[in-house]
Amino acid sequence: MNKYKEFLNYMEADLSGLPTLQASRLLEQAGAERLYLVFVDIINGFCEEGALASDRVAEMVEPVRQLAQFSVSQGIPRQNLIFLQDDHTLNAVEFGSFPPHCVSGTTEADTVKELRPFLEAPGARLFRKNATNGLFGRDAEGLRFFEFLEGVFREGPATFVVTGDCTDLCIYQNATGIRLLANEHDADVRVVVSAEHTRTFDTPVETAKSIGAHAHDGEFMDHVFLYHMKLNGVEVVRTIQVD
Repeated sequence: MNKYKEFLNYMEADLSGLPTLQASRLLEQAGAERLYLVFVDIINGFCEEGALASDRVAEMVEPVRQLAQFSVSQGIPRQNLIFLQDDHTLNAVEFGSFPPHCVSGTTEADTVKELRPFLEAPGARLFRKNATNGLFGRDAEGLRFFEFLEGVFREGPATFVVTGDCTDLCIYQNATGIRLLANEHDADVRVVVSAEHTRTFDTPVETAKSIGAHAHDGEFMDHVFLYHMKLNGVEVVRTIQVD
């Protein structure tokens, strides 16, 4: 790894200088009507129970709740609360890469209790997905998420704040997905990811060896994928501070 040391030090220094955004300033810049909060996989199966649940991932739930509460109190419309959630078929192809998780109709597929009031608010949007990337997920009427996004783009400038888990999987794929779809349409779109409001899981090397899994250093993977999102035009910040 010595040949990568210079780059790793550079990446670490770059991320150590991430700015802090004030939530009030973000709302002022975007306009409440054009600010969208995207909650990715903040569900029991990644935070509370099941094969992929992680205490480390659950650390972002309270900061996300606080951001959602502040945004709603400042006038963000309920229909701008967007939930992208795993809702897998019983024999999902994805289970060839990950243990079975978040099967449709189970409690693992339910939104964590802290965010249910926001999901249950009239107008909030839920897109259920059967893969890590949510662009092809559908709402209750069958509308795909990418179709929803294209409708938003046609209405003018918009800001999307992407929160949840996991940084290197669903956050990366969905934040960059929104960014790249906007690029395709030459749309005036800002995509923001906050390090405090996202998280991935941790599987130490020794644990991985003992259970026959792949090691997965949570802090390292957080850093690599936050940095890579920056390379793809996503605005990465340390936190979005609630006033």
